[in-house]
Amino acid sequence: MRISLRVILVLFTLFSLAATGCASFDEWQRNAIFQTGAASSRFSLDSVPPEVEAFDLHHANGDKVHAWYYPAEEKGAPTVLFLHGARRNLPGSLARIEHWHALGFSVLAIDYRGFGRSTALLPSEDTAIADASLAVAELKRREPDAGKRFLYGYSLGGALAIAMAAEHDGFTGVVVESSFTSIADLVRQSKWGWVPGLPLLVTQGFDSAERIRKVNEPLLFIHGTLDSVVPHTMSDELLKDAVAVRPEYKHVLKIEGGRHWGFSLAGETYDHAVRDFARTATEAAILGAGVSATGAVNASAHGAQGAP
Repeated sequence: MRISLRVILVLFTLFSLAATGCASFDEWQRNAIFQTGAASSRFSLDSVPPEVEAFDLHHANGDKVHAWYYPAEEKGAPTVLFLHGARRNLPGSLARIEHWHALGFSVLAIDYRGFGRSTALLPSEDTAIADASLAVAELKRREPDAGKRFLYGYSLGGALAIAMAAEHDGFTGVVVESSFTSIADLVRQSKWGWVPGLPLLVTQGFDSAERIRKVNEPLLFIHGTLDSVVPHTMSDELLKDAVAVRPEYKHVLKIEGGRHWGFSLAGETYDHAVRDFARTATEAAILGAGVSATGAVNASAHGAQGAP
């Protein structure tokens, strides 16, 4: 097979970077994945609803993870740990947080280090997972009843939600919205996917396809069919990997015409799916049932495109 000069030059450059330790290449990847600059420039840090308790969680080294707690109006309501995407911070996620609150949940949400009022640093997969784990401990403290704890993650936050469910127990259900199988898979489907060996240089794996096999809790995947950032078929792949290990209570909801941002705030399709999933997952937690309930749903949502 004849290899073009362009391919040879690209490969030489990339593998030279890898061979020399690749510190700058790793930093480039982390900046590309965790778009902290975009989040800070677009959303004011002062947008905190009066009903929300704002506070800090602390790592042993003194680093802080800024958090919000938005208690539900109904006593005894379930609590969801809300993990936002890469181009958002807490104020930038306010609409989604309020929406989940309106669905009847108390909402605990965090800014990973590097975002918002959390300690300033260049995030990595390891630091984000450590931050989410700190939030899981806070979730368990605020909601002692394991039958009332949910995880929700949007986009990159979906990968973190899967990581939390794989590493920790004691959740009723997990909702993953517009997320991916792995960063390497995203690279393969990018404009640079033609470069041989490029996925091998990924330093921030976020391998949800592998981690999902360790998740025993009920799962709901939500994805828009017109998502141009993360292919909606990746949710199908995650469902397949999850069902291969344990088939009970695993679903995927496809929103026809839905894009990567905003469609979850339009129409009743999303709301019905989340409420039905929460009810089924709660009943399963109470009864300890093991009924197979896998499947896919296709639905339409008006105004599904939303705003980035």
